[in-house]
Amino acid sequence: MENSWAVVETTLPCVPLPPISQRQPISTKRLVIRPVREDDLEAYHELRSQPEAMIGTRRGRPDRDIDETRSAMQDLLSPKDSKAFYFGVFLASTGALIGEGGVHTMESASCGWPEIGYKFRKEFWGQGYGTEFLRALLEAWWNLPRSHVELRVSSSSIDRNGELKATEQIYATTAADNIGSRRVLEKLGFVHFLEWTEPDTQEHRLGQPIRLVGYRLSKV
Repeated sequence: MENSWAVVETTLPCVPLPPISQRQPISTKRLVIRPVREDDLEAYHELRSQPEAMIGTRRGRPDRDIDETRSAMQDLLSPKDSKAFYFGVFLASTGALIGEGGVHTMESASCGWPEIGYKFRKEFWGQGYGTEFLRALLEAWWNLPRSHVELRVSSSSIDRNGELKATEQIYATTAADNIGSRRVLEKLGFVHFLEWTEPDTQEHRLGQPIRLVGYRLSKV
């Protein structure tokens, strides 16, 4: 991936991020968005056992067993919760876990900005849940306390508001042919700014070329 970089002055949420014990549930018309807990393990495993839900993940496959799911869950719990702003997505009507998502890294390797992502069970695709979740999550993200920082970011991602200052961004990436995810991002105002090919990390097509796209959204 060819990319030029620049160091800019910008803002980011204060770190460490609030621990999950201090994160209040976020309610929307149809969803409750809250941190996952250890007692969600069985439902979390059901989500991560579905091949369609896991198709966009780094390994591109479902978890092999509940121990693999338990290991993944540990990355969302204390003390690692200070490094991500990540939540389970539950139906308000039933309490069922139908997805997960949030800011999973504070410094994307491909562009430098915090990166957001999500996954949902296949039976909930195409019903607006992804848009509803991301809209609420982004509002909570932008409302976190901020601090001024210097950050190394992709030059093509910079929305300058001065000689060295840049408006804070949040970043998302998806496969170029994932039209559904691209439409969700564009509906929420994300701007396509980056496209590249790299060797795939997914186990069933390891090393084969995959075309990826990057999107950014400016803090208002």
